[in-house]
Amino acid sequence: MKKVLLVERHAITRAGIRCILETTQDFLVGCEFANGDEMLSEVDGKTFDVAILDFSSLGQRGLALIRQLAVHVPTLRILVISANSDPVQAKSVFSAGAGGFLAKRNSGAEMLQAVRLVLSGRRYLSPDVAEHMVLMIDLPFDAPRHARLSTQETKVLRHLACGEPVAEIARDMGLSNKTISTYKARLFDKLAVRSDAALVRYALAHRLVDPCI
Repeated sequence: MKKVLLVERHAITRAGIRCILETTQDFLVGCEFANGDEMLSEVDGKTFDVAILDFSSLGQRGLALIRQLAVHVPTLRILVISANSDPVQAKSVFSAGAGGFLAKRNSGAEMLQAVRLVLSGRRYLSPDVAEHMVLMIDLPFDAPRHARLSTQETKVLRHLACGEPVAEIARDMGLSNKTISTYKARLFDKLAVRSDAALVRYALAHRLVDPCI
């Protein structure tokens, strides 16, 4: 039986993940934590086969925590789960040392497949994230800038173009203010704009705004 370390801030979600894993009788959730700092203070000296880490629950030092686990416990396999299907985030967690990236919209069966693949030493990437990466590669050279936005980035763009503040967008999308601010910074970079007004003009010029959300 494989021993699992679980980090997820929502108790109900933790219970659901634990139930899916332990119903198979192949896995035992040895420790579960609500955040990354809590995990670090308690996990020292304990042995696990795989860590399932919700990216948003790790806090601002998420990538650093993944890197720290990967370096100090090289035998530990790491699967990151996320509310986002963002190829940029997926690439970042792989670079930090994770072996898998699973979007939370996927099924319990898909999660089990991801855990087993990561435990076998192979990499796992959610099918929807992988598909978006392929679409980005296949884009023609002269494709408009917004064609390279992820689904989440496009959603944030639509909200921003309607004049919604970061806090309101975060609440509507179930994400943190910091995450929305990160998306906003990426939008400025990818669309080559330097102000909120320029962002709105771009969205209007390319008809990316619905009659406001």
